Amino acid sequence: MITLVMLNFARPRNALFNLQTYSSYRIVKDIFCFNNGAPLAPGRHLPRKCVLVEASKDLGLYSRFAVASLATTDAVFHTDDDLILPEQTLGALYSYWARSKDSCHGLFGRKAYPTYSYGNVFGPVEVLLTRALMCSRRVNNIALAATDRFNDLKGKPCGNGEDIILSFAGMAASKRMNLAYKLPAKNHAGEEPFAIHRWPDHLEHRKRVVSRCRRVFFGQAA
Repeated sequence: MITLVMLNFARPRNALFNLQTYSSYRIVKDIFCFNNGAPLAPGRHLPRKCVLVEASKDLGLYSRFAVASLATTDAVFHTDDDLILPEQTLGALYSYWARSKDSCHGLFGRKAYPTYSYGNVFGPVEVLLTRALMCSRRVNNIALAATDRFNDLKGKPCGNGEDIILSFAGMAASKRMNLAYKLPAKNHAGEEPFAIHRWPDHLEHRKRVVSRCRRVFFGQAA
């Protein structure tokens, strides 16, 4: 069984659709939604599987690690509210994860050597985006415990690069590369005015996070 963890900031329609959809999947035990924006569902009836955490201010992207640490399943699926995975895709990711539980498994890989770059890559990868990433609760908690080593990097929004930290935590635990798979997923239609890649200095910041991860998790020079 899986605990699904999703953040919301400014796409309430997508978030509520995802909560309803994922709650119908048999493989999903619990859904933790951490809302960093305006109240997500005032007066609405949420699925029984869903636990909604409403923050009174934006606590940033590390909030996904914090709420995932409360999971009661070994498998944690981190996802965003701008896409939806079919049940078959989520089941396939769970099967891959079950064969290598200390690694991270996902749909959107990134090249991080010799430097971080945009563009999806598949197969063995260093970095996976938390748009769709399966990991163990243990690996999630390793990443959470390491976040204070990145505070001086001052990412915007707060916690930018959390997917890189989680990916390196997986490699540190498993001593191998993470894995990205070509599996079906559907992006929600519409503009993404709050998409994280639109923030100034986004790419350079992520390069700095990669360099810091090499030192924090492997003791390597940048």
